[in-house]
Amino acid sequence: MIESITLNLDQSFGDLKECVLVTDAERTIVFVNKAMETLFRVDRADLIGSQTKRFFADPSQFEQMADLYRGPSEKQHKLTHTIDLVLGDGSKTTVEVVSAPLFNAERDVSGILFIARDISERKALENKLSDIALTLEDALDAILEGFAIFDADDRLVLCNDNYRDIYAHSAPAMFLGNRFEDILKFGLGKDQYDTGDLPQEQWFSERLKWHQQADGKVLEQKLRDGRWIRISETRTRTGGIAGIRADITELKEARAQAESAYKNLSLIADNVSASITETDRDGNCLFINKTGCRWFNQSPEELLGTRLRDRLPWKEREIIRTVFQNALEGNKVTHEARFSFPDGVSRECFLEANPRLNESGEVDGLVVLVTDITDRKKTERTLAELYAITSTRELGHEDKIAEILRLGCEHFDLPFGLISHVIDEHYTITHAQSPNGELVPGTSFDLKDTYCTVALSADEPIATSNAADSPFAKHPCYGIFALESYIGAPLLVDGVVHGTINFSAPEKRARDFSPEDIQIIRQFADWVGHEIARQRDHQALMDAKISLERVASIDDLTQILNRRAFLERANTEIQRFRRTKRPFTAVMLDIDKFKQINDMHGHSTGDDVLARFAHTVGSELRAVDVFGRVGGEEFCLILNETNMDDAMQVCERLREKIVNDCQFDRVTQTITCSLGLATSSREDVEFSTLMQKADTALYQAKSSGRNKCVAYQSGGDTVLASRA
Repeated sequence: MIESITLNLDQSFGDLKECVLVTDAERTIVFVNKAMETLFRVDRADLIGSQTKRFFADPSQFEQMADLYRGPSEKQHKLTHTIDLVLGDGSKTTVEVVSAPLFNAERDVSGILFIARDISERKALENKLSDIALTLEDALDAILEGFAIFDADDRLVLCNDNYRDIYAHSAPAMFLGNRFEDILKFGLGKDQYDTGDLPQEQWFSERLKWHQQADGKVLEQKLRDGRWIRISETRTRTGGIAGIRADITELKEARAQAESAYKNLSLIADNVSASITETDRDGNCLFINKTGCRWFNQSPEELLGTRLRDRLPWKEREIIRTVFQNALEGNKVTHEARFSFPDGVSRECFLEANPRLNESGEVDGLVVLVTDITDRKKTERTLAELYAITSTRELGHEDKIAEILRLGCEHFDLPFGLISHVIDEHYTITHAQSPNGELVPGTSFDLKDTYCTVALSADEPIATSNAADSPFAKHPCYGIFALESYIGAPLLVDGVVHGTINFSAPEKRARDFSPEDIQIIRQFADWVGHEIARQRDHQALMDAKISLERVASIDDLTQILNRRAFLERANTEIQRFRRTKRPFTAVMLDIDKFKQINDMHGHSTGDDVLARFAHTVGSELRAVDVFGRVGGEEFCLILNETNMDDAMQVCERLREKIVNDCQFDRVTQTITCSLGLATSSREDVEFSTLMQKADTALYQAKSSGRNKCVAYQSGGDTVLASRA
């Protein structure tokens, strides 16, 4: 270290952001700080003791700076130099260097302190600006508008042909050196300008004054031929005036439309799902946009100066407080959360808090952007659940459709969900979701009385969240059903219109339907359409299978289950009984003296008796009961979930029914039957055991006189229930 330099350089300059370098009188580097080390891209140890010459891209610049190390001079104090450097990695840069001499006790120069700043980017910008200037000159030559330049004495320096074309009457006066005042007066004399209600002298004075102000403001000037010219004039650096003229006649005519469009754009801006606020460090509102005002349900005047988060529930205030604390530390903070705003709408939001820095680089407030992502988040959840519903094997066809209607009601926040089948002009509900079961499948309406006729006509999804203020108010459905909210889509099955899927409510929807909502109902319609088509194909296969099974399971003569099919069903009932403990009763029926009927009247008559007997019994049974022919004139019946007392009443009714309805004029004897009953019990592992008990009771009925019902009881005892 130079003896005369008493400063602790490292302490003074080590952590300074500016690049600092100190040399001795021999131009040898004796100190560099961390910033200079980074700039040179050379380790400090390799810099100390080396000559600065190694870094000069231009050796002549190194030689020129030798004067700094000679005797004392006024030039040595705070000199600024621009130097091109070669860095340690071979790259080049340009720096701006401020130098200051260091003196020893004898006032001799003992070294130089250099403070450098990398200005390579600034140099590149200057070069770019130079290129822009050249480009601008070319552009002026090709500019479509009229332009003119007047010097500091307001004399014409330059104008293009378009300028002369715009002011054709004044063109003869547009020669170099002529004053603007004279050109203006010439045109006025040619009746070129529409001065309106002003006298020419007043109009001329005001126009000349406006020209001489040249403050860049825009003036719209009307010419006598009806054209409108837009004028903008500004001062040049040399004190002259540059002006641009553009024919805005068409723009002028369209201004009303433009203003109307601007109002529409303002309305759109006011309805975007984003709130922008600016706060101080204490969270007091300094600015809030219209969307934010709408969410907080108050005017800007009522909200400015208040803490907006105090208007939210306490849990949400805690979320915002934490976000604000992190952002006030200088960090950009983002967070997703649900907020319940004073306007009564709960929104899922993406909150972004950006620190606002003052001139000192300190955080003095926040700019907060809150974006409503409710639709996006809801759509993500709905699509995930839709995939789960449609891909699971735990749900059947009807259950999946019911789940989709439930999901749609939740997604759209609407209470009613319907799938309809449309045939000609008739609209029939096939599936329904409603809070209290108000909508019943099978209900039909005229298609023209439903909003769905609009969806079918449009051949695409349609929606309204406020029918009263839309074309839907004129539809018959609005008058009949008073539905304020509706979203629906056509339902296609194998490319053919099947009906619609729709969701609705009598109340206005708090939020408008979004494009995502339209896509969701389109996906609902696509899947339901595919599912109905798939189910139709499946049903066709099942019907074919059932038809084949029926052929194999139905007794040809009586059209009831044959013995094999009946026993299969009967064993299923036994298994159900063992699971649910719900009893059932088996009944054996036998036509009394049937052999005598065959012998006396022939087998054809006997067949007629069997057929009528089966029809008479079958017509009295429930859908859950099982009835089959297990022998020639023997039948078996299963009364589902029926105990012995109830079964006895049923059998007695059947016995009387047979006596009344199974008689033939050509059969001389009275046709009757005997019935044996047995109720399921724990020891009945197979139906054959229960059937045997019923058969035992039947034998007792036969042997004790026929035409009666007998119940089997454990221990082999039987109970006579009735006698003819």
